[in-house]
Amino acid sequence: MPAKKVRFGDFELDYGHFRLYLHGQPVALEGLPLQLLMHLVDNHRQLVTRDNIAEVLWGKDVFVDVEQGINTAIRKIRIALNDRSEHPQYLQTVVGRGYRFLAACEDDSTEVMFSAEELGRAVMAAAGLDPVDPKVK
Repeated sequence: MPAKKVRFGDFELDYGHFRLYLHGQPVALEGLPLQLLMHLVDNHRQLVTRDNIAEVLWGKDVFVDVEQGINTAIRKIRIALNDRSEHPQYLQTVVGRGYRFLAACEDDSTEVMFSAEELGRAVMAAAGLDPVDPKVK
């Protein structure tokens, strides 16, 4: 399976190498903020709640200051993306709820996903059967 790469703005997020690049150059971003950025990009334009972030990053049974951890990770992401909360280009704060990744994303991975129904029709067509009426050849 090819490694997933997502482009947004001048950035590229390389999931396989666990790196963020700006114009092809690596951007310093620690593991936890990078993992959060990947989660936000995976859910781009959707609200990602603070509870969801806590569960994704630390799991359910955690004994850390989750609120401070999220705030720190968000701040580090904004620094890496040169984004400002007052006029966000990439990361919007939804006060009291969570965050939303705003930028349009282009997925560079070549992986193609099909539904089970689409795959079944393709297999039947390849076998010379009519996907609508399997008795017809």
